[in-house]
Amino acid sequence: MNINTLIAYPYFPHYRLAILKELAKDRDISYTFLAGTTPNIDIKTIDLVENKLNWKIIENIWLFDHKLLWQRGLIQECVFGDYDVVILLGYPYALSTWFASLLSRLSGKIVLFWAHAIVRNQKRDKLKVLFYKLAHGLLLYGNWAKQNLTRHGFNQAEMFVVYNSLDYDHQLHLRKLLTPEKLISEKKMLFNNPGNPVLLFIGRLTSSKRLNQLIAACEKLHGRGMPVNMLFIGDGEERRKLHNLCDQKNLLPYTTFLGECYDEQKLAALIAMADVCISPGNVGLTAMHSLMYGTPVITHNNPFDQMPEFEAITQGETGMFFEQGSVESLTETIYTWLQLNQNKRDQIRNKCYKIIDKYYNPAFQAKEIKVAILKYYSPRKKDL
Repeated sequence: MNINTLIAYPYFPHYRLAILKELAKDRDISYTFLAGTTPNIDIKTIDLVENKLNWKIIENIWLFDHKLLWQRGLIQECVFGDYDVVILLGYPYALSTWFASLLSRLSGKIVLFWAHAIVRNQKRDKLKVLFYKLAHGLLLYGNWAKQNLTRHGFNQAEMFVVYNSLDYDHQLHLRKLLTPEKLISEKKMLFNNPGNPVLLFIGRLTSSKRLNQLIAACEKLHGRGMPVNMLFIGDGEERRKLHNLCDQKNLLPYTTFLGECYDEQKLAALIAMADVCISPGNVGLTAMHSLMYGTPVITHNNPFDQMPEFEAITQGETGMFFEQGSVESLTETIYTWLQLNQNKRDQIRNKCYKIIDKYYNPAFQAKEIKVAILKYYSPRKKDL
């Protein structure tokens, strides 16, 4: 059995490399990866020259302030290429994807969308429902999307939750190298009071992350007799404003702004050193990154304003949820977590490992994607 499969994206973010390499190992499915090279946002993409996979490159044409996309060459490759299965990014604002998916089905190919799908209540939901129905099946990031699509009439048997992943194998190797002595050493280098609990945020320092709420909660914790340290890893337009806010609240002696860091070995120690990762706005890849190194996550409780990875957080085990927008709730949640779990750090760490090791890794993703392909593929008959 050799199933020729095309995976077509507008561009491949760098963090996708591990799952693409895992898919390329399959002996039953031959994968071709097709994409443009010009993203519409500031994001690191895969170096297609350095990483030797079966790439094909097409041209991205972004329209209306980079909101709509036309991929020149996508339709021809999907329809006339020698593929049994076409997997497209489920991005309804890629106009060429509408035509490519419909014409691929008419030509007898299996069409799957890899999609966030519907995670919020929006006026555009009807458009998205129409778009997703172009595919035979959907590869979803989480169960919340599956639940929402079920309410819109989609068949559960045609939806496959494949979750998300980072560079799991490399991170696992680094995780095994961490020692208690290394983590203590990191705390001493970063903070004047290394015995305080450490609250971590890792990601872009933007207004959507609501980091002012974290600083306000930190001030309240100090006022309640629970001094904490804060570590910000990342950069962004809010950095100066956040620095000034910490200064106003006399929190700078307890705060470190580390800036951007792409050294995964260093990040492993920094994340593992923290007692809890806080994301007052939505949480996405940050949740997976933190849990991978055994650090629980606190974020808000509104699933309609979250990224799919919030599902990796189990209340009271791998983190907690607070009432969205409430500094009082955030403060109380952090206080409660630290009070209950300061003496259970190793237990919490293992629970965090478990969810990533089980679901949020390339091996699990590749297995579930193969399950989806084999559900529809037949060498004798291909459903329209």
